[in-house]
Amino acid sequence: MRVLKIASREIKENFRSKKAMVFMVLFPIVLMTILGFAFSNTFNSDHKISNISVEYTDNGSKELSKGFNNFVDSCEKLGIRFHEVKEIASGINDVRNVKYNCAGYIVLRGNNIVFYKNDRDFVDTNIVETILKTFVDRFNVVAVLAKENPQSLSKINVSDNYDFTEIVSLNSERQPSSYDYYSITMLTLIILYGSISGIYSINSERVRNTGNRMLTTLAKKHEILLGKILGSSLSVFLQSILVFLYSRFILKAYWGNDIYTITLIIISEIIFSISLGICLGFLFKNSGVASGIVNAIIPFIAFLGGSYFSVDAAEALFKNLSNISPIKWTNSAILNVAFANNYNDVLAAIVINLACAFVFVFLAAYLFRKEAF
Repeated sequence: MRVLKIASREIKENFRSKKAMVFMVLFPIVLMTILGFAFSNTFNSDHKISNISVEYTDNGSKELSKGFNNFVDSCEKLGIRFHEVKEIASGINDVRNVKYNCAGYIVLRGNNIVFYKNDRDFVDTNIVETILKTFVDRFNVVAVLAKENPQSLSKINVSDNYDFTEIVSLNSERQPSSYDYYSITMLTLIILYGSISGIYSINSERVRNTGNRMLTTLAKKHEILLGKILGSSLSVFLQSILVFLYSRFILKAYWGNDIYTITLIIISEIIFSISLGICLGFLFKNSGVASGIVNAIIPFIAFLGGSYFSVDAAEALFKNLSNISPIKWTNSAILNVAFANNYNDVLAAIVINLACAFVFVFLAAYLFRKEAF
């Protein structure tokens, strides 16, 4: 009963604090909105072929030029625009300076094709390169047949137009949009900052001298500790619900169909965060020092954990290094459950969060047992 009273007191104090409400609710809402909008094109998995520009110079043989003209007609149906230039130097310069949003420059010389790529627009350039390789492979087959078995060419209609590419998604699972991604990662990030609530929960008792008074009311130390963990955790959980509702109904972020499993993961992170804060609150008498440590560590942990960008596309060394970040496992578990119906990381995320929480609670209990607030 005393544990619940202490927890209720913590919740009331947290919700009375305007600063805490602004930081824990408005701050992540603003972040996920801005980042979701800013990176909306980066997370767009539906890349449409349109407004792709390619320049070319035709100094090729009669056969190659004829085949290439058919190739150009097919590509223009896809939305790729071709522009002929007379001077090779001019075409190369246009690619180098990305003139007219030029994705590449093709030079036909005799029976050879040279392709100058614009590496600044990776997607468009690779689309053009892939389609061009298809044409080159077909032309080479025809050239070999013409040399080895000319009679077989009568069965091939070289004037036919072909669809040289079919773009399909290699991953049939739903892909997160920028709003989906940052709604999840900004929520888990702000939960980490909830550890500051744990710090001030202990420091406020010390500053107001109410902690020692609490001990004189027959409340045991373990009841005070459990009450503070429970109350602060419930406060952060309720604040997280407000952030979740905004992302779900205003930003239309997708959280998957198994909200119960995602809630368990989030609760485990909240317990970890609050336990860390309470431990630091006992460890450092000065709340400014404890908060400074949190503010120094969390950006690094968040960076490794994929809060600002996905670590899936990172190099192997960085991906291995990211495994030391608890938030990496939390983000990965939630994203996999929501978008891939994959539960492989769920147990690992919950165990890591609760194991870390146990260590911090044990240390806090040890420090609290040695002395009062």
